Order: sequence, then C-alpha cells, then structure tokens
Amino acid sequence: MPRRPAFNDKNLLALMQAMLEDVPIGLLLLDVTGTPLWFNNEAVQVCAVWKQGEAAAAALRNNRHAITLPAPIWSACRAVLEAWSQGSPAHPVTSVTDHERGLHAHIHLQVFPAKPGRRGAKPAFYIHLDYRRPRSDRNRPLSADSVTLLARLSHQEREVAMRLREGLSTAEIAVELRRSPLTIKTHMSAIYRKLGVGSGKRVAALLNR
Repeated sequence: MPRRPAFNDKNLLALMQAMLEDVPIGLLLLDVTGTPLWFNNEAVQVCAVWKQGEAAAAALRNNRHAITLPAPIWSACRAVLEAWSQGSPAHPVTSVTDHERGLHAHIHLQVFPAKPGRRGAKPAFYIHLDYRRPRSDRNRPLSADSVTLLARLSHQEREVAMRLREGLSTAEIAVELRRSPLTIKTHMSAIYRKLGVGSGKRVAALLNR
C-alpha cells in the first residue's frame, strides 16, 4: 500500500510561503489590474524605498499588509501586457532599474491556460525586486548558493551582509543603515558565526560566488 504524503497541498503551500518570507529578495505577484495577489516582506520594503526613499521606508518595516506598487514598475507591466496581447512570446520579461539608488525590478508575465470549459487565458505578473547600494558589481545577481546562505540570517543581519558583499567598511555600513558601529559589529559577529567565517572579506567572497 502506498504511503500517504506527509503534507497535503494546503500545508505545503503554507510551508512554501513561510520559506519565501525569509528570502532576501522581494517577490510580488500581481494580477493584470495591478492588484497584489501575494508578496513577501522584502517586497514591501523595496517598494517603499522606491516610492518614498530609504529613511521613510525604514518606518514601515513591520507594516506587512501594506504594499504600494511604484509607478515605473506598473508602467513596465502594462507595456509587457500590451506586447503579449499583440502577439509577443507567451512569457515576455522586462526590467526596470533605478541605478542611482540600486533598485531593480525584473518583471515576468506568466500566462495560465483557461480551465476546461472556460474561455480565455489568465495572465499575471511575477516580479523579482532587489535593492542594494550601487557598486561596481551592482548588477551581479545572487547565486542560488548565496540566497541559501542569506536565508540563515535575520533581516538586519542580511542588510549588513549585503553591504559586506559590496565591500563597505563597518563605519560605512553604520552610516548607511543609521545604526551605531557597535550594533553593526554585533551583527557582523552573528553573521560570521552563522556562516562559519572569520572576516567581512570572507562573507563577500561567499556571497559573490
């Protein structure tokens, strides 16, 4: 007799959503009207920085239920949808970038076939949001291994680790994140312990692989 699976579809979905909350990259699903279908905490933060700037966005860190889509992203979504409606490939992709602030949005149009007996495909947008300080390696994407390592860290530790990845010093990180150098050093010690390394340069090497 075959064994029953440990989790049903509902439980599996809940586990996957919990896992995606800890990914240090913003994830956002939109319907074709621009209404959010699902998003993680990082997406809330990136959208807030995009619309209001880093200082104002910091006050919204725990406002999980509120997300406002930046106008440049929605404009790009509409352009992708228009291209698809006119016969472009089924899954067009585009990007929106604010290089000065290190903000990036990668937009994918996903088209779901209609259910049997129903008319019309259902398009939706999957958006990958990224926010890091501009550097010479600013456009270098995170590898799957780097994402796995960052998932071990808390939100504040990830903020520090991403800046170590870009080569910032303790003092620079403290200024940028508006925290004391002692607090940054505390986060760095936790990062070193969790990642099994002994220096910021080693953190950078791991996250730039």
